[in-house]
Amino acid sequence: MSDARAERIKWASLAGIVVQNSGLFVVTRYSRKPDENGALYLTSVVVLVVEVCKLLICLSMLLLEGPSRFVSGLRQHVWIESNETLKLGVPAFCYAIQNNLVFVAISNLSAAAAQVLYQTKTLSTAAFTVAILGKSFQPIQWASFALLSVGVVLVQSQDAKSSASPTGASPMLGVSAALSAATLSGFAGVYLEKMFTSGGSSLWMRNVQLCLFAIPLQVVTIYQLDREAVADGGLLQGFQPSTWAVVAVQVAGALLTAFVIKFAGNVLKTFATVLAILCTCFVSTFLFDFTPTLLFGFGVALTAVSIWMYSSPSLYPNRFPTVQPKKAVTSEARGDADDEDAPLMSPPGRSSPVRGQ
Repeated sequence: MSDARAERIKWASLAGIVVQNSGLFVVTRYSRKPDENGALYLTSVVVLVVEVCKLLICLSMLLLEGPSRFVSGLRQHVWIESNETLKLGVPAFCYAIQNNLVFVAISNLSAAAAQVLYQTKTLSTAAFTVAILGKSFQPIQWASFALLSVGVVLVQSQDAKSSASPTGASPMLGVSAALSAATLSGFAGVYLEKMFTSGGSSLWMRNVQLCLFAIPLQVVTIYQLDREAVADGGLLQGFQPSTWAVVAVQVAGALLTAFVIKFAGNVLKTFATVLAILCTCFVSTFLFDFTPTLLFGFGVALTAVSIWMYSSPSLYPNRFPTVQPKKAVTSEARGDADDEDAPLMSPPGRSSPVRGQ
């Protein structure tokens, strides 16, 4: 692939992830209204539809490689390497719970508050990165985690006073759901990162393996929580164009993240996330009569600054000391003498290239 084309894909995917991150919370919050019959769509059903759509898209992408490779690939990665497939049941279970918790958070908080609180997944990702992957962080990155926590507290304290929260909502329930979803996102993302770096399966195949667990788990969730509602009003009760927009945004997020990680890296992805937070707050003021206070704005600003601080070691490598020793290599393996003096940085922990919104 040419550098020019890779550059276009990089910026297009970054623009897409900004729209997706901000659009997910705004569109979902907007869609939580009854249809003309007074029916409200079931969030558990939406999550199931998203997983089915992801599975169909990923199978279609694998099928483009040819029918014979499609069949042999599924047999190899799903059946023969069944132990690797079974390991994906852990993040699939986490994602199934996380997806439902996000809906609970948005139903009980303003879109802007839910978006900012969910960004504490940066903190949980860092903790699990150290615990599971054994990576280390620069002092400025640990400071960013503390700053992020302060920003979250400010947002939480102001959301209870916001007129944008739904009628009859429970702000504490929404905060608990958002923070729990962020923790699960951090664990599942790091767990998947470990699997991606130790296996040879493509992103499309990994998504297929995840869906093999996620879909049955979500069916069980629907049976336990909404079986009576489904029996009375049907599986797709309350579905409107805005509901399908939520499905499209969720599916797009799972696929866009893979492109961002591949072509742009986590540093630019972090800045895209910050921009998404600001977009969410801006759009919420027009769509949901959301009136941010000065303290709320300060909390959002602290969150944005903390994410920038988290990315600083990769953004400004010359300002930070090397944290990992350089491995000895031969001149033939090195290839380029200019690379000999390049500092080796310990990169920040990455999120999984599949769902971790």
